[in-house]
Amino acid sequence: MLAFGKMKQSALPSNRKFGALFFVVLGVLGFYGIKRSWPAPGVGICFFLSVACGALAIFNSPLLTPFNKLWFKVGELMGKVVSPIVMGIIFFGIITPVSFFTRLAGRDELRMKPSDLKSYWIDRDPPGPESISFKNQF
Repeated sequence: MLAFGKMKQSALPSNRKFGALFFVVLGVLGFYGIKRSWPAPGVGICFFLSVACGALAIFNSPLLTPFNKLWFKVGELMGKVVSPIVMGIIFFGIITPVSFFTRLAGRDELRMKPSDLKSYWIDRDPPGPESISFKNQF
């Protein structure tokens, strides 16, 4: 991350990698369709697109550039939508209930309740290491 919250522009993956990925994914999807008895046209389309992506990745990868950019933009959009949802579920589903129950139990982990103490330092029992041991640590 750069200064002032501006994100660094992510680099587009190579067209060959993109084509190889879709060759494998669509091929696996086609075999899955055969196993699950999908209609023949659907399986055929998966295998055709798989072979087409593989052939383009090997012989003429620049033709995959618009699809690669589109796929990259879809991924960025999904990241912008899914990430806040997942973080909200984690916060409101885990952090908030734990905080609520610890307050009900009377715990004060940060020791923020008002007190008449002169200092918030905690005495160690037994005392910690001598201060001389912190010199020349490396």
